[in-house]
Amino acid sequence: MAKKLYIFGIGGTGSRVLKAFTMLLASGCTLKNDFDTVIPIIIDPDTSNGDLNRTKDILRLYQEIRNQIHEPNDFYKQEIKTINELANNSSVINPEYFQFELTNVQQSSFGDYIGFNSLSDDFNNSKDDKNFIRLLYSDSNLKSDLNVGFKGNPNMGSIVLNQFTDSENFKKFGQTFNDGDAVFIINSIFGGTGAAGFPLLLKNLRGNDKLPGHARIKGSQIGGITYLPYFALNKQDEINFESFDEKAKIALDYYNRTIIEKNQIDTLYFIGNKGNTKHFDYSVGGKKQKNDAHFLEMAGALAILDFCKNINKTSNTTQIKEFGIEDDKNSGISFNELNIENNKEISAPLTKFKLYTEYLKKGLPKALNVSRWTKSNIKIVKESKKSILDKNYFNSSEYKIQIKAFNDHFEDWLKEMGENKPAFNPYNPIDWDNALNLLKGNKPKGNKSFKALDIENCKLIDDNNIKSSEEKKHTTLIKLFSKSTENVLKKRNLLTR
Repeated sequence: MAKKLYIFGIGGTGSRVLKAFTMLLASGCTLKNDFDTVIPIIIDPDTSNGDLNRTKDILRLYQEIRNQIHEPNDFYKQEIKTINELANNSSVINPEYFQFELTNVQQSSFGDYIGFNSLSDDFNNSKDDKNFIRLLYSDSNLKSDLNVGFKGNPNMGSIVLNQFTDSENFKKFGQTFNDGDAVFIINSIFGGTGAAGFPLLLKNLRGNDKLPGHARIKGSQIGGITYLPYFALNKQDEINFESFDEKAKIALDYYNRTIIEKNQIDTLYFIGNKGNTKHFDYSVGGKKQKNDAHFLEMAGALAILDFCKNINKTSNTTQIKEFGIEDDKNSGISFNELNIENNKEISAPLTKFKLYTEYLKKGLPKALNVSRWTKSNIKIVKESKKSILDKNYFNSSEYKIQIKAFNDHFEDWLKEMGENKPAFNPYNPIDWDNALNLLKGNKPKGNKSFKALDIENCKLIDDNNIKSSEEKKHTTLIKLFSKSTENVLKKRNLLTR
């Protein structure tokens, strides 16, 4: 039975983990136990947030590319949809539909949002409501602009985020939720949006009887990953990174009493990083909050895969899981430092996708209109056997604004993880002549150049399982490279399965 996984990404950390998860799906990772569709849902009041908008763009490109592949079976295999597509039976791709909109937060202070100025300060008649509110919120809280989030204040976030449970989007979520579907929640415990949103969302999933489909949702499998502090900031201001640990301890105690001990969630993953961490540029939100990708965010994506894989292993109590690596080297993390299961899950797909993106950037210019698989003008070749992957295709707008744009995001993602702390850098820098030396710790025998991939592409280009009509423009490219990279890397024992 086909099932759906709804992933709620709360705050900046939620967006960054969804980005990493989308990269794994693009490379061919898939969910187990018949989960055929992923529905990402982003909850963040900071609509101009750089991390959020980059993730929405990546999700949009994934959908656009996948829609141009006939029956994807490797790269881009997993289907991604929005709530709007499900509820309205629509095929319209709009990145804004990945985000649950919060009302009355743009250009509004927290004080305005709660109507602080309309409250009484008549203490003589016991109507001193303003000073009562001041006991709960500082002047800085009351003056804080909501359009950049809650600046590490979950006491503010819990008030504002409460509205999304009454929104039309949340109702659509309930209406589209079917038996067998599941939920996964991503949040950080040391900030404002994530720390406030997680317990609030979980409370409504388990106890809001006004939500359509409440009985199904209440009894469904729900998992989540909560991030402990895993980065620092290069200065202190409204957001003080030195308070991250203390906030995390307080929130952990609350989670333990209200969520874990009461078994409100089936599986809860914890992850964090202490000490060996990079200091990010300080930003309270907006476009400037565009943090470099971090290995721990990919580890969060692995938690989603683990949750779906083990979902039928029922338990009456909340299962707590943590993430670890086999070895922590100063030189960084490669696939060999992961445990065997994680290594098998991601090393082969990511390495294939890495070789594919590197070839299109560094190998294609030399092969285009030279190698047979890129030529459509060979007179002695039958029309039916001429390649559609010619200059016209690679110069097309669809290729440039979809395939190339997504591949650029993928390369940026890997590069940022490689420059972060702890660094994830399993690949060597390559060029045409040493392309198959890309995997650290593995030196293949024989020809190491892109020529091996060129030869394989020429062998496969006539395969009927690869060729496609003009209507599904990216089918031939995606299926050709998913197969050719597999064959080339497998022959040289560079794939871990």
